[in-house]
Amino acid sequence: MSKRITTRTIVPVAVIMAAFITVCFILLYTYIKDLMMEAEVQRVACKAKTVARSTGYDMLKNDHAALGYMVKNIGSNPGMVHLRIFDKKGVIRFSSHPEEVGHLVDRKAEGCNSCHTANEVPEGGRRIERVRYFTDENDQRIIGLSYPIPRQEGCVTSSCHVGSENKSLLGTVDVAMSQKAMEKGMDGVVNVLVGFLFMVVLLSIGLIAAILQKNVLIPINRLVAYVKQLRRGIYVDAELEDSYELEYIADTVKELAEKVKKHELG
Repeated sequence: MSKRITTRTIVPVAVIMAAFITVCFILLYTYIKDLMMEAEVQRVACKAKTVARSTGYDMLKNDHAALGYMVKNIGSNPGMVHLRIFDKKGVIRFSSHPEEVGHLVDRKAEGCNSCHTANEVPEGGRRIERVRYFTDENDQRIIGLSYPIPRQEGCVTSSCHVGSENKSLLGTVDVAMSQKAMEKGMDGVVNVLVGFLFMVVLLSIGLIAAILQKNVLIPINRLVAYVKQLRRGIYVDAELEDSYELEYIADTVKELAEKVKKHELG
C-alpha cells in the first residue's frame, strides 16, 4: 500500500512540475531569441541608416570614389556579407564586392521577392526599411535589410538625378549580415537554459518529494503499521507526529477495535 501511494503521489506531481517548468523555459527561450533577433535587426538597420545618411555629402560633391571607398570599408567588417547601393531599378551602383557593380540584384536568391514580384519595380518610395531572411549558397543564414535613400535638396541637377523632381526615393542601401554570431550566442543561451532547467526541475521535485514524504507518506505508513498492531490485539498509542487527521482516524479505529474485542469476549 505504501509503495502504491508513493508512486501515485510523487510521480504525477513530478511529471506536472517538470512539464510546467519546461514550458516556462521554452517561453523564456523564445522571448530571449526574439530580443536577440530584434537587437540584431537594429544593428543591421543602424549600419544601413549610417550609410544612407552619409551618401548625401559625397553625392552632392560628385565624389563617387569616396563613396565607393566608404562602402567597401564598412562592408569589410566582420559578419558583413555585403553592403551595396542600388538605384530604383535594382542596378547595383556601389558595392563592397566590386564585381557586382553594374549588375541587377538577384531578388530570388536574396529573399527580395518576398516584397517584390519578379517583374515589379517598387514605386512610391515609401520611407520604410525592409527586413528579410534568406540562406546563401553555403547554407549560411543571413539577415538582409534595405533602407531607402531619400531625395535631398540639391540632389536633382542636370549632372545628377535629372528627371527625379517628383520622386522621393533616389536609391536604396542594402545590407546583409551573417546570423552566425547570433546563432552561436543562442547556442550558449540554450546550454545555460538547459542546465538551469535540469537544476530547477530536480530541485523542485526533490523538495516536493521530501515534503510529501515527511508530511504525508511517513504518517500514512505509521498509521498502517498501527492498524496492523490493533488487528493483532496490540493496543498502543499511535505516533503520528501531530497529524490531527491521521490521529483522529487512529483513535476511531482503536475505539472500533476495542468494541469488537469486547463484543467477542461478551
